Amino acid sequence: MELLKKYLLLLVLFTTFLSVQAQDVTVSGEVSNEDGKPLSGVAITVDDMGEVGRTNKEGYFSISIKPNNSYTIRFSYIGRATKKRISVQTTDITGLRISIKDKTLGPVLVEEIRPSDFMDGIPLVDLTRISTPSQNFEDLIKVVGLGVNSNNELTANYNVRGGNYDENLIYVNGIQIYRPFLARSGQQEGLSFINPAFVNNIFFSAGGFDSYYGDKLSSVLDIRYRQPTEFGGSAQISLMGGQAHVEGNFAGRRGSYMTGARYRANSYLLNSLPTQGDYNPTFFDYQFLTNFYLDYDDPGNYKKWYTLGHFSTNNYRFEPQTRNTSWGTVNEAYQLRVFFEGQEETKFQTFTAATGIENMYNDNLKLSFTSSVFHSVESEYFDILGEYWINELETDPSKEDFGDSTSNVGVGGLLDHARNNLNVWIGNVYHDGKYTFDRKLDTITKNSKTANLFWGAKLQYEQFNDHLSEWHLIDSAGYSIPQGSPTIVELKEVIKQDNFVESYRATSYIQFNRGLIRYKPVYLDLKRKIKTDTGNIFIYFKDTLDRSPAKLSFNIGTRAGFRSYNDEWWLTPRASITYTPRKYFITEDTTLLRRNMKLRLASGLYYQPPLYRTMRSINGEINPNIISQKSWHNVVGADVFFQLWGRDFKFISEAYYKYMWDVVPYEIDNVRIRYYGDNNAIAYSYGADAKINGEFVKGVESFFRIGYLNTKEDILDDFYYTYYNSDGDTIFPGYTFNDAAVDSAYTEPGWLPRPSDQRMTFSVFFQDKMPRFENLKVSANMIMGTPLPYGPPTYERYKDVLRTKSYLRLDLGFMYDIINPDSLHLYTDKKVLKHFNQMTVSLDAFNLLGVNNIISYQWLQDIAGRYYAIPNHLTGRRINVRLIVKF
Repeated sequence: MELLKKYLLLLVLFTTFLSVQAQDVTVSGEVSNEDGKPLSGVAITVDDMGEVGRTNKEGYFSISIKPNNSYTIRFSYIGRATKKRISVQTTDITGLRISIKDKTLGPVLVEEIRPSDFMDGIPLVDLTRISTPSQNFEDLIKVVGLGVNSNNELTANYNVRGGNYDENLIYVNGIQIYRPFLARSGQQEGLSFINPAFVNNIFFSAGGFDSYYGDKLSSVLDIRYRQPTEFGGSAQISLMGGQAHVEGNFAGRRGSYMTGARYRANSYLLNSLPTQGDYNPTFFDYQFLTNFYLDYDDPGNYKKWYTLGHFSTNNYRFEPQTRNTSWGTVNEAYQLRVFFEGQEETKFQTFTAATGIENMYNDNLKLSFTSSVFHSVESEYFDILGEYWINELETDPSKEDFGDSTSNVGVGGLLDHARNNLNVWIGNVYHDGKYTFDRKLDTITKNSKTANLFWGAKLQYEQFNDHLSEWHLIDSAGYSIPQGSPTIVELKEVIKQDNFVESYRATSYIQFNRGLIRYKPVYLDLKRKIKTDTGNIFIYFKDTLDRSPAKLSFNIGTRAGFRSYNDEWWLTPRASITYTPRKYFITEDTTLLRRNMKLRLASGLYYQPPLYRTMRSINGEINPNIISQKSWHNVVGADVFFQLWGRDFKFISEAYYKYMWDVVPYEIDNVRIRYYGDNNAIAYSYGADAKINGEFVKGVESFFRIGYLNTKEDILDDFYYTYYNSDGDTIFPGYTFNDAAVDSAYTEPGWLPRPSDQRMTFSVFFQDKMPRFENLKVSANMIMGTPLPYGPPTYERYKDVLRTKSYLRLDLGFMYDIINPDSLHLYTDKKVLKHFNQMTVSLDAFNLLGVNNIISYQWLQDIAGRYYAIPNHLTGRRINVRLIVKF
């Protein structure tokens, strides 16, 4: 019994001892920055135990861990971290003081880029090095974007593979961007949304893009703005305006911001147009971007709040006075002289705002929720009276009056009037998600599989309030055209409408990516040269290089949507596959040259639900039965990565075929798209594009691009009659039967060239540095394009079979770097200049060759009833001077 009591006593003592040993130990202290300021919300992790606590508002923390062990405690805060190694016994540890330095982990997180094999990652070029009249970011896309066509230096718009301006998607940080709707000429547009000083990454696709991107027929431009890591900025001033931006961090590097403003006044440039007068265009915009980390542990676990705001006001005022335009051939030349009265005033005020939350829960799951709104108030007022003379010119160089007027063949007048107002609201909320499946690695074959799942949903509200009041009068030789009743003056065109369109649309997408990487050893026969006292000898041997992977990946997804205005549903599946062959090597002595290739194939459906402008016909009426235009994309491409002169180059080539149905035909006047307002056409586009880019001159990127396009459409219900007299002569095609006709022929036009059918395009953006004077740089920006279709202003598409002149434009820039990163040490003792990272003076020569490019035609009639297509030319040669600074 006594022995049993002793054993029980020992058992109690031993249990008590174990309980004391097992009791957790408290570790506490404070966390601050370099300046001693307490940091709240610092995440605390212990070895592989995960997060065990966070600091409070005073920077204090307290955690519990097991005794009798050594631990590494990690403190993480907004992209920065520090570690502390401690040895824990059985007593609490208090009073720890932890300091987190500002730049422990380097830069703040950069926004995740969504690369795709059919999104061309365009190398970021210093956009201040590009000499263009508008200085819009899209000027770079016009030159380097695969499949892009543009014949107008005044606009930010572009066509892609047979489409029009309205068929292109533009995203900034995942937020869809809209442009003004009423612009009818490039000189009215002003500044585009994208601020070149903010841009960090550029992705562009001319077709075959995946389901993540929205519902348009032609292309995607995906821009990612920079996330600053330190204070900086830039400024630029020129003869046509200026711009400036500032960026930096706040809240202890927990947040970042960029803000900038731009101003342009293009009167100097527009005075080179054929129509002379008082040009007063003023364009201004302001834009900001902020990112703020509400929570941050590491790149695999954070919560970020972001905002984007933009306001622009574009005011275009013009009082035309005179116009002199000459055209024709060597043997038959004419001149148009016009005297004007009146003025034109166009105003566009747009506002864009977006905000959202991005949650990275772990390395696998990412969720984001965003809301954005676009508002535009647009007005277009003009009253312009013109009186014109059409004169024939002397074409015989041997005569004294060569080039002068010899006779008058036409006289008349024109009067244009408009009071158009448009108010637009577009608002949406949407969600995007991404889940990355864990990589699976076969330990025997060393093959691995990766997979990603993307999904999203969007609800959008649209409201368009449009008031149209517009008419045009043409008087030729005292007769109003068209000629009707002798007691009534008939106008050439009258548009009187009040339209209100309100609709909702809901869209969603799901997309699955999977890649399979297959490893296989690569055996090479190597030849090595070894120097000896008696000369060179060669040793041959076999060697095994690191396993070279061959990668096969595929992407499959679909979009679905519903539009309330006409109760339309759509489902658009899309798929692509990419094969990257194994890297292969060529040996020359001990030099290994590596060449890489990527083969791509994509196919899918692309629907474009109608927005307001597509629903509005030429006479201004709304067709509520308009449905989505549809396209089937098929793209095959190859990317080749190679080296020349020890520098990396990339060659891209793509061939494509697009079949389109339920197409809404349209006509283009300058940049104004006028839809026919009915889904009564089918169309196709096919062609090929190729581009090469790299450092042809070390340190500066250059691009060469060429493209071929063939695009046609067939309007399903169009036809016309051709009438003949008794002698078999044509009276006039396309008009109603008259008494003089005794016979007629019925004709269906069939396939017609689309308005964007530009067969060949070629563009170059080339940069060079002067030998021995590398601070002096030269950039050449050239675009060439074959003729585009056009026709008389009758809105009968089968007549649009004429062709304009080819487009050719060369802009040249000479830039001298007063200060650049290589010369900063020379200015460390200068009070002002030491604060600049770059100071550059640029001399730009716009349209260096002085080519009179044509944007559209004006049709007038002479006294004999003949019509003349009088070209409207674009800007002429101009010199511009810029000063650019960065700090």
